[in-house]
Amino acid sequence: MNKSAMFAFEGLNENFQFLVLKIRQQMEDTLKTLESHEQVIPAEVKFREDYIDNLKVIIERKSYKKILKSRTDENRVIRIMGSLNTAVSNLEEIGDHLVSIVTQTHYFKDRYFLDQFDYQSYFREILTATDLIVESLFRGNIKNALIICRSEIELDRLYKRDFDTIMSILQVGREIGDAITALNILRYLERIGDSLLNIGEAIISAYAGTRLKIFEYIALKETLDSSSEEFVLEDLNVETKSGCRIEKVINRPSRTDTQEVIFKEGDAGKLQQENRKLEEWQSLVPGLTPKVFGFQVLGEKAILLLEYLHGHDFQDILLGKDSSVLKKAISRLTSLVEVIWTNTKSDEVVQAGFVNQLLKKIPNVYHVHPKFVAQTKFIGGLKQSSLQERLERAAAIEAELAAPFSVFIHGDFNTDNIIYNIQEDRIYYIDPHRSVQMDYVQDVSVFMVSNFRIPVFDANIRERQACVIDFFYRFAKSFAEKNQDVNFDARLTLGIIRSLVTSTRFIVKEEFAKVLYFRGLYLLDKLLDHEGASWDTFRLPDDVFMS
Repeated sequence: MNKSAMFAFEGLNENFQFLVLKIRQQMEDTLKTLESHEQVIPAEVKFREDYIDNLKVIIERKSYKKILKSRTDENRVIRIMGSLNTAVSNLEEIGDHLVSIVTQTHYFKDRYFLDQFDYQSYFREILTATDLIVESLFRGNIKNALIICRSEIELDRLYKRDFDTIMSILQVGREIGDAITALNILRYLERIGDSLLNIGEAIISAYAGTRLKIFEYIALKETLDSSSEEFVLEDLNVETKSGCRIEKVINRPSRTDTQEVIFKEGDAGKLQQENRKLEEWQSLVPGLTPKVFGFQVLGEKAILLLEYLHGHDFQDILLGKDSSVLKKAISRLTSLVEVIWTNTKSDEVVQAGFVNQLLKKIPNVYHVHPKFVAQTKFIGGLKQSSLQERLERAAAIEAELAAPFSVFIHGDFNTDNIIYNIQEDRIYYIDPHRSVQMDYVQDVSVFMVSNFRIPVFDANIRERQACVIDFFYRFAKSFAEKNQDVNFDARLTLGIIRSLVTSTRFIVKEEFAKVLYFRGLYLLDKLLDHEGASWDTFRLPDDVFMS
């Protein structure tokens, strides 16, 4: 970070310094009021409160204008303006708390009651943090931002100590009014710590490139083993259905070295599972999945740092213009998958449970598309069964169709979880948290449907999608024949039904959702029509993925 001068944001830094100065004066006068035992609000405190409010409005207006006018270094300017506005709002809130503290002194019967508490320690902590705000914000001093954040911890500790004392006083039943007034004053001081924490985290986020809580920043720094503060998070524009936050970290441990890492933050249980599965894949196929650089559990959340893999996901390649790259990618993928399936094949008989998977997800489908709900109908003397009734029949069929062997599958084999590095002609797997020894048809059906459900309607691209789906089907069918899997098509049809129907819960456009949903029902009826015949003669209909 260039520290030669503060950013000259059209006088914003001067306005902000004045704001911090006025807040500091407000703190000093509040402390004097408490120490003087006066029960009168000084006129300066009232006047300064209005001045603080006006400064807040001025800074907000100027910062928005700066964002609109910015043409160079735009991302950095926007981030700093965002943290500036957060700091301004929280400083105004601190000012409000200080006025409330002075107002509370009116309620003391014994003006010396508060002296039994070391309230001066609160002010020392707050003033120390306040004095670091300006330089930390405009010079990007992360160490000072961390000190600002940690002041909240010390204020919490002081408040807990005094809270316990006041509770003891209240239990005795003496000086109840003064005890409650003291508690209110100390509570306002503790809440100032929350505002300081917001300011510190906003500053860290501005220079890290994204929103970061202090514990996330510290965990990142410790995991990266970085003595430098110079790491930035970049938005990867990744849409994830797992609820995880995913960004790229650019770490600069030295002037000559740059390290790129994937930062994942989310539910601790899910990320613990992903961490275990990544280790399992590395032992099976070294280099297939990203290396794990660090993993930390932070309460209910966790942070997982992964190797950044260069390349494009399969969906981007499918939508790209270079068909030769697509051919290389699908060829490399099928070669790799066959090796994995062959090397991990076990004689264990398994059931994927596609119907049960569908039944668990169908309420979410109906929530997004309530029109899909259909009950049993009678047209004349002809009965049209409901989906529930048809699935009950399908479940009985599935019970007869166990896979004759199992392999280690990805478990969420969507096109955006497969990375292809063109230069290295290499495939990578990402997000393997559902990997398990299971029926390989699970991955086959998910991959086929994930290609089909891409909402692009250009005729050339739809044709490419159909070719990829057909290529992968023929590859998997060949593997099935080599391994005497005679019920492959019937199980695959169940898997495709499951994926087509459940995919609609992620699709808002009703017309396209209908395409997937009713193709799923079409396949379901085809399967049910075959009931009573030998399942080794059933074939997946050729027209299911035709546009």
